[in-house]
Amino acid sequence: MADPTTTPAVPATTADSGTDVAARTLEATPVAVGPDWESEDAYWQSAYPGRPYARADRSYEYYRAAYRYGLDAATRYRECEWGDVERELRRVWDAHHDSSRGSWSEMSDAVRDAWDHVRGESEDDRTHIR
Repeated sequence: MADPTTTPAVPATTADSGTDVAARTLEATPVAVGPDWESEDAYWQSAYPGRPYARADRSYEYYRAAYRYGLDAATRYRECEWGDVERELRRVWDAHHDSSRGSWSEMSDAVRDAWDHVRGESEDDRTHIR
């Protein structure tokens, strides 16, 4: 599994301008900073009722933290596959989320759904990173 705290090695400057190409390029891309949460939040508010794991007796607010966590994880672990990080994501979820607001077993599908959506692996055409 890739270390999420390190940055991949890239050339620091261009010969012609001396500018930091990696910083300039990454700062402007969704891959580096992730999609805008406000846009994602609006997307999931409209999309969640049709998801197979969404229960009719649960509002969007019930799933919201899972969608945000999936978006953040997909951005942070962009060089990893889901299977490589799922155990760590569960550990962090269990340590930092009140189980009365959704256990990992209840929320993992929503987290994965957001992960897939951000990475362009969703069946929905409105994905972000392809």
